[in-house]
Amino acid sequence: MQALAHKKSIAVGGMFLLLCLGYCGFGYFLSRNQTTLLLLSFSGLWLFSWPWLRTKTTGYLALTKAWKSDLLTGIILRILLLFSWPNLSQDVYRFLWDGALFAQGISPYLYTPEALVGVQDLLNITLPDRDQILRLMGSLSAGNFSNYPPIKQLIFALPQWLNIQELLYRISILRFVIILCDVGVFFFGRRLLLTLGLNQKKINWYYLNPLVILELTGNCHFEGIMALSLLGGLLLLINKKYLISGIFFAIGVGIKLIPLMFIPLVLAFIARQLSHGNRVIPLLKFSIAIIATLGIIFVPFVTSETAAHYQATTGLWFTKFEFNASLYYILRWIGFQYKGYNLIAQIGPALSLLSLMIILYLAYRVFEKKTDLWTTMMWSLIVYLLCATTVHPWYWITVLVLSVFTESRIGILGSFLMFLSYTAYGQDPVQEQTIWLFAEYLLLIAYGLWEVSNSKAPKQISDAIPSGNKLL
Repeated sequence: MQALAHKKSIAVGGMFLLLCLGYCGFGYFLSRNQTTLLLLSFSGLWLFSWPWLRTKTTGYLALTKAWKSDLLTGIILRILLLFSWPNLSQDVYRFLWDGALFAQGISPYLYTPEALVGVQDLLNITLPDRDQILRLMGSLSAGNFSNYPPIKQLIFALPQWLNIQELLYRISILRFVIILCDVGVFFFGRRLLLTLGLNQKKINWYYLNPLVILELTGNCHFEGIMALSLLGGLLLLINKKYLISGIFFAIGVGIKLIPLMFIPLVLAFIARQLSHGNRVIPLLKFSIAIIATLGIIFVPFVTSETAAHYQATTGLWFTKFEFNASLYYILRWIGFQYKGYNLIAQIGPALSLLSLMIILYLAYRVFEKKTDLWTTMMWSLIVYLLCATTVHPWYWITVLVLSVFTESRIGILGSFLMFLSYTAYGQDPVQEQTIWLFAEYLLLIAYGLWEVSNSKAPKQISDAIPSGNKLL
């Protein structure tokens, strides 16, 4: 028996070593235009991560079931990427640009980077590594106004406030914040799983997922920071702490706008908990908290000029930009057959309206207790992404974290399939590959339909906290 345990220990240790080598190789030696190596490396990371992603406690996993081991594993894998150059996305360079402005009291919503170069001396501001960052962020970002919410801008400014000069070290500061928040998601997620009576190891679907580690720590995306706020709000919500829960949700909106789509669902969830006469106060507490907090976050930056800039840039995601879409590409093809040109300006807003209508219908189902909040939030976001004209792989991470609290496995499947969109960067200029897009969405939608058709009637989760599981 001891010999068998020793062999299993060696096997798990060997897989962890291969994971470390895999993340180092991916982070320090690959670029996104190396399609074959990129896909093989990503698949390898998934293969060697599987013992930690499984939720059963047998075989190899029996040796890695302790939460402290999982926590330490995730921290080590993230630290390995701390000083690598982002190789999947250029967004971090715009983050640092905006942060330099924010730290010096200049609204990042007022000027495009290209326009700011001409008035830099007049504004008496410094832009560290200006020319290098302008080049690295790309012409598309340099020619448009910022659309990142204020709390995100606050985090962007940290390297400037800390007076970090080296570009790579400034990126590492952002990564450090992201890693801390991922650790927070690990603990908040375990607490929420315990409260719901689910397997706490399911948080590893997020915490030790290769897509999460590469896109968040490796490429400095902020879905994890938003997820921390979202999970905090949900924990407080089910403990009937409506005022503080609303504040947490609003902070999430101040990081990324995505939580806005969950507000109708949450309001329906609050209303269904209570009898008609007792609904008003909880609903008011949650609503006032969100409105007041959003006012504090956004109002200092709102002028007629910044509002116009923000609206114009945000509108590009619905009327100009297109990448890794599904339903939109089908409608675009139909539009070309009948009109002979791209109808994105009409299709994009129409699909957004469709997703809104579906989300409101799902909110009604929550109110009628026909489905649980967590599953509805997950499917609402999936509907939104299926209707979107632009779906970058890291957008799926929020679906993944929500899926942890459901019986669905579509979140973890999508976190593997969405990476196929990087095949577009194997061409210069970027050219999406129809075969890969077809495989990605065919598998994802087919599995989703199978899961829905084979799911049993949703199990009602008690609105109250199980005895002994009070919020820390």
